[in-house]
Amino acid sequence: MNKLLLTIMCAGLLISAYYGIQWWQSSQAVETVSLEETREWNLKETEAVSNESSVRQDEWSTDSPAIMSDEWDTYDTGDDVGRLVIPGLEKGYTTYWGADDDTLERGVGMYVSEWTTTPDQKRHTVLSGHRDTVFTELGEVDEGDSIVVEFGEKRYEYKVENIWITDPEDQTVIVDKDTPTLTLTTCYPLDYIGNAPERYIIQSELVQVLDI
Repeated sequence: MNKLLLTIMCAGLLISAYYGIQWWQSSQAVETVSLEETREWNLKETEAVSNESSVRQDEWSTDSPAIMSDEWDTYDTGDDVGRLVIPGLEKGYTTYWGADDDTLERGVGMYVSEWTTTPDQKRHTVLSGHRDTVFTELGEVDEGDSIVVEFGEKRYEYKVENIWITDPEDQTVIVDKDTPTLTLTTCYPLDYIGNAPERYIIQSELVQVLDI
């Protein structure tokens, strides 16, 4: 009986240690981005708009075919490729190339596929993260909020247009799009213990692009 109890206790400690390490690794990819910093961005954006240096929506379309993310050979899985910033949460998240299990244990991952692109290609960019590490506060994001992706010396600002919950097998989430779109995905319910059965989706549209 004592051996069984000891075995259960050891197993519990190992599991706790595993998830503790996983949480610690992911937390290293999250930083505080103050409202003061994002307000400075807004001042720069206002100046850029007044100087007509921001990208207009009618300039986002191009006759050149988009380079889908699976065609990139610049990055290897797990490479640091940019930063996701959610001003309303005052949080910034280091973003890595790929959305495999190992990468998502480090932080936010950029989904790589034949249906998605990097932000500069102005099609569909998908970022994923674990609900119990980097995306613990994602439920506080509302429609109309700003979401920013920094990639390749540019700052891509999106406006949240739609939030919904869906099945993990929903094939309509990760698809090619003709308009510049950012999708954030995580498991749902956000406070679920164990493997969450659904997916939480936040979809945004690009509103402007500026130099960092």
